[in-house]
Amino acid sequence: MLPIVPPTEERVAEFLKYTDCTWDDAVGIIPVAHREALVWHVAVNGVMAGCRPEFMPLLLAFTEAMSAPDFRRSLASTHGWIPYCWINGPVSRQLGLDCGQGEISEPRNAAIGRFINLAMMNLGGYYVKENRMGTFGYPMPWCMAEDEQACLRIGWAPYHVQQGFGMNSNTLTAASALMWGNNLAPAVTDGERIMQLMAWDIAQRGQFALGSGKQFTHRTILVTEYVARDLARTYPAKESLEEALVAAARRPAHERALANYWANPGSAFDPGKYPVERHVQRIVLNEHGELTDAPEWCATDERIYTVPTMKAGMTAMLVTGDPNRNKVQTMPGGGYATVEIKLPAAWDVLTAELGYRPLAEFELAE
Repeated sequence: MLPIVPPTEERVAEFLKYTDCTWDDAVGIIPVAHREALVWHVAVNGVMAGCRPEFMPLLLAFTEAMSAPDFRRSLASTHGWIPYCWINGPVSRQLGLDCGQGEISEPRNAAIGRFINLAMMNLGGYYVKENRMGTFGYPMPWCMAEDEQACLRIGWAPYHVQQGFGMNSNTLTAASALMWGNNLAPAVTDGERIMQLMAWDIAQRGQFALGSGKQFTHRTILVTEYVARDLARTYPAKESLEEALVAAARRPAHERALANYWANPGSAFDPGKYPVERHVQRIVLNEHGELTDAPEWCATDERIYTVPTMKAGMTAMLVTGDPNRNKVQTMPGGGYATVEIKLPAAWDVLTAELGYRPLAEFELAE
């Protein structure tokens, strides 16, 4: 464990100022221990994590999201799922959360990541060697923000707007990932070519190693601004880019079958009773295999059986990170839970006392 900030009564009281809830209001019943998390518990863990008191509405939102089935379903797996979150809305800009170079390591963002780690243990009851069973352990959870101003510059809707929220609503989305790092770095500016590179990257990154698990998985794709700008010339909305990726991100059925046969998470096949060749046929039948042109990266002109690796509605695309780098990052993982961040009625008064400008100054045109 890292050092913690002692949760004195005075420090906890500072956090409680930034919510209209009372200290004993229930935020939710949090799995896996099914503990009732109170507002007071969230404040205590926020203090211990080293968060600023004014982050309290964000911490409450993450705690609320922890009970969502799509977010929590895989967190006790031996595969080491890493919980994380991203913020949308003017409050992220007002509070100075970073959406640029090194964002997850910036102290304000990192403190929220630290809260996630403590919340997993103290609110959810996830403990290493008991029920948080990642075989090799876990990197530190992280927090980031989408660069909504960059989205508007290139004509794409920010993630929360895609989910039906207003441009100036404040939301937190909780998610989990099985990968971090190893960026794709497109060396071209042609949008269709970049899309093809992304499709190749996606087809190689399944939910488990070799893509041996479920055919379809949730993914979060991080795109830096200038790569997103180049994509937007060809794909004027994130939705049209996703549609193109769904069509292009296919893999040879034989490759998929081999991965699922020899590295099947949870069970093994008996080659004497059920040979690989039969499994290839099963994959083609059950996973919508079609005789298609081989993906460009397969370096063959033959038509082969391929299966899709993406399904519409299972991918979050965020414009974020260092705009001066040509980077795309694909993170397969679990589902999402998006929660509206509830600010107290006196938010501007409270934050003004800390030197913050009014929230309205950080709003963007609808």
